[in-house]
Amino acid sequence: MIFGKPENKLESKDKFREKIEYYFTEIAGSQIPTELLHELIDKITNTQYDNYKRFWNQYPKSRKRYSKLKIEDLEHPFTRYELTDFLKKRDFENYKKYSMILLKMTENEFSDYEIRKHQYETK
Repeated sequence: MIFGKPENKLESKDKFREKIEYYFTEIAGSQIPTELLHELIDKITNTQYDNYKRFWNQYPKSRKRYSKLKIEDLEHPFTRYELTDFLKKRDFENYKKYSMILLKMTENEFSDYEIRKHQYETK
């Protein structure tokens, strides 16, 4: 405790994984192979936890913000890019279909997304 206030602690990595797994399995249902989905969840969990840990230390005044995973951070463009890059590398043949499911996009939306992603990565 600091000055009578409980200090914010960074949530455990297991808690991050639990939330991320719930989020993606709710969206995917049984449409994505379990092993692939779990590998993706592990990758996203590691990245999110590492980012939060870094931000928690880097921005002491924002520790409350970075003490628990916010689900909306899973919809951040960088997380989306990580998701599609991972799927493209692991299952090139089906990455588009799986990405559209997890990103909740139509084919046209996904095409626009890939154009924006490419523009961002090549600017």
